[in-house]
Amino acid sequence: MSIQSNQAIHGPFVDETGQECPDYLVGANAQIDADVILGYRYPGDSQPTRIGDHAIIRSGSIIYANTTIGHRFQCGHQVLIRGEIVIGNRCVVHHKCTLEGKLKIGNGVKIMAHVYVPSRTTIGDFVFIGPGTTFLNAKYPMREGTVQGATIEEHVCIGGGVTICPGVTIGRGSFIAAGAVVNKDVPSGMIAMGVPARFKPLPPNIPPENLLEHLLPQTDLFGAHHDDTWKDEPLV
Repeated sequence: MSIQSNQAIHGPFVDETGQECPDYLVGANAQIDADVILGYRYPGDSQPTRIGDHAIIRSGSIIYANTTIGHRFQCGHQVLIRGEIVIGNRCVVHHKCTLEGKLKIGNGVKIMAHVYVPSRTTIGDFVFIGPGTTFLNAKYPMREGTVQGATIEEHVCIGGGVTICPGVTIGRGSFIAAGAVVNKDVPSGMIAMGVPARFKPLPPNIPPENLLEHLLPQTDLFGAHHDDTWKDEPLV
């Protein structure tokens, strides 16, 4: 697939009954590279991939059916987004990230390269996730059936190479330092660092919220281009 379009587009899919239904629904002004798969389906999937206006999707990426993504979404190369995911507006997912199914991701979230997010994880609005971060959702994998992902509240900033353990909640505005292993809840407004992570209140020199001018503009993957539309467009 290679698409440069200023109109909404859709692709056909023929289900098991022989009825044609859309494989994907993409809004206006999409830029979709070659070698992208939209609407990859498991047997029985009934909902297409839905992506809003102004999407930029780079080559090698795969987005499954039963996924809904908002306006001005952008992803890098070789991104895998599986089914039953809801992603808000103005989100960026950089190259070689994996988002497993059954996730909810808010508006204005920026996920850097080589991040793994398993199922049952919830990420709030205006969150930054640094490169190489790994989320986990099973305390004793292959030894028990319980799956519980992390909950990341609004305006959290997570540094590179962080490990977020199953069932952890990171409170609003907290900052997780690079390389930390977070194995228990972090209250709002804290900085957490170390292995295992220990936390204390944010120092005065660190703002309590992420800066929207760094999260919301669409960028090319080598640096920001001029995009002030986020100042005027409603986020939802």
